[in-house]
Amino acid sequence: MKTIPWNPDTPWDDVLRQAEQEEIVLVRDGHAVALVVPFGDEDLEWYARERDPQFLASLARARQQVREGKTIRHADLKHELGVVDSNAPSREG
Repeated sequence: MKTIPWNPDTPWDDVLRQAEQEEIVLVRDGHAVALVVPFGDEDLEWYARERDPQFLASLARARQQVREGKTIRHADLKHELGVVDSNAPSREG
């Protein structure tokens, strides 16, 4: 992580170029004011999803179900759905 003092003359081009490689903390008057981090297309997808109200509500419901013990074992779910595990050892022979 690199710290760069921020002022009106700080060249954005340099800050963004450096932020492609490492996190940059911008400091003004001795106080951190911004964090610029490396960020790609895949990151943008996750960033958007993590802030989607429907996704967050889904996570909250799932956590509540776990707290209430409303869960099912993976093996039981596979059995309920009729999924056959092709990697399971054969019981024949």
